[in-house]
Amino acid sequence: MNPELISIHEVAKSVKEAMETRHSIREYESKPIPEEVLKRIFETALRSPSWKNSQPWKVHIVSGNKRDELASALTEAAKVSTPIPETNWPESYPSDAKKRMFDLGMKIYGVAGIDRKDKEARDQFMLRNFQFFGAPTAVFITSKFDLNFFVGIDFGCFLQSILLLAREEGLGTCPQAALGAFPQVVRNALQLPNEEKVIMGLSIGYPKASSELNRYHTPRESASDLIRFY
Repeated sequence: MNPELISIHEVAKSVKEAMETRHSIREYESKPIPEEVLKRIFETALRSPSWKNSQPWKVHIVSGNKRDELASALTEAAKVSTPIPETNWPESYPSDAKKRMFDLGMKIYGVAGIDRKDKEARDQFMLRNFQFFGAPTAVFITSKFDLNFFVGIDFGCFLQSILLLAREEGLGTCPQAALGAFPQVVRNALQLPNEEKVIMGLSIGYPKASSELNRYHTPRESASDLIRFY
């Protein structure tokens, strides 16, 4: 299946179709998501597997005025502060991964009409992370667990469940490490206890149909390069 042929507004009719057509959405309609749809997605996602059924996650779904307040506070923090995430962001990658990351950045900036050398435009584009790319709802995932490799796997399973379930509903998503960059801002806004770490977040909403950014699907390496049968 060519994902380019599937409308970003169409619902996915199978897990396979959701996997093949899901991609990060960076421009959204202002249309709010019905509460029953959000409940359906996130309650089902709680069926995700975790180490010994530990279920290390808590989910905070933010819409309306609270969403707008958080977007403003996070954007201001990003303008004047250095990120202080409560998880260790990766600092080094193998050379082949670095190339894929660089190519992605170049392509995204190109589709967005931003010259790679235009630092001001790139900075403004980065700030859109903290405005949830215009999505009507932002989601923050938190935890009181000590973070380790296996807790990270649990979060990955949980996040993937959310992304695919949202795709089934005809919604777009963008998972964002950036939403964990200023945890105290989120903690203050949502009145979370200090021991509850802000891990990451995602934007979720109805994809904007006219967006060129939303039509871009990042490529994947070929199966023959990454998969071996014995």
